Amino acid sequence: MTVCWWSPSSQAAQPRATIYTADQCSAATSCFVIFYNSRNSHGEYRSPCFVTNKSEYSHAGRSIVQGTEVLTYRYQFGYDRQLERWPAICVGATPGSGLSVKNDAATAVNFDSRAHRVYYNTGYRGTSQDFPPSDNLKPALKNDNASSRRL
Repeated sequence: MTVCWWSPSSQAAQPRATIYTADQCSAATSCFVIFYNSRNSHGEYRSPCFVTNKSEYSHAGRSIVQGTEVLTYRYQFGYDRQLERWPAICVGATPGSGLSVKNDAATAVNFDSRAHRVYYNTGYRGTSQDFPPSDNLKPALKNDNASSRRL
């Protein structure tokens, strides 16, 4: 997550770098997991991941205004999640760690009680693919994902 402050004065925003790799998901909730790498030949998802249980208008991140501050969240593949539900395991410092989620995903697995849809464009537009339980992204979306919607 990158945090920037804005005020009506002429002072420039002061950015503070942080990373946002997941929302309110925990071991007790069901989530949609987006992986940097495709499912391997053993049928496992072992890769840095991004975990969510809500619609994401843009896989690049989002900005929200809180009072006089503008908070900007940047979505990146992380490996700090303790997700180990076979066949999905978020793994450590491997290729993809720290990269933007937007246009870098290869697969997703759905542990949520509701379907999720991945779109080619930000704002839930363009080619899409629904995710009931697990599957690789189709070729038109692989490394060209820009948003996802919880259905």
